[in-house]
Amino acid sequence: MTDAGIRSSAPRARWDGRRVLFEVEHDGEEVPCAISSDVLRDLTARRCFKPKDVMKSFAEARPQIEAIVHGKLRARIVRSPMPLTIWSNDVDDYATASGEVDCAKL
Repeated sequence: MTDAGIRSSAPRARWDGRRVLFEVEHDGEEVPCAISSDVLRDLTARRCFKPKDVMKSFAEARPQIEAIVHGKLRARIVRSPMPLTIWSNDVDDYATASGEVDCAKL
């Protein structure tokens, strides 16, 4: 990312059986985040059943995921101690804003 105050996130991410948990650095803070396998599927148009496949999809989509996270953080008014969760509508909003086509709706 090239915006002031935004650096690439820490590379560690982990699967907890329901979602991928990861951190993104934003304005000098490490922000905990989460994305479910269903939302990851919406983003990548790929179904994954094995944890290693979920993590591979996450790694491939990480630039888009981080862009979604940073957009949500810029719009956030109050900080929360809970992980910032990426929802399906966040993926749709990102696709619309970035001009990407939503493959799931074709």
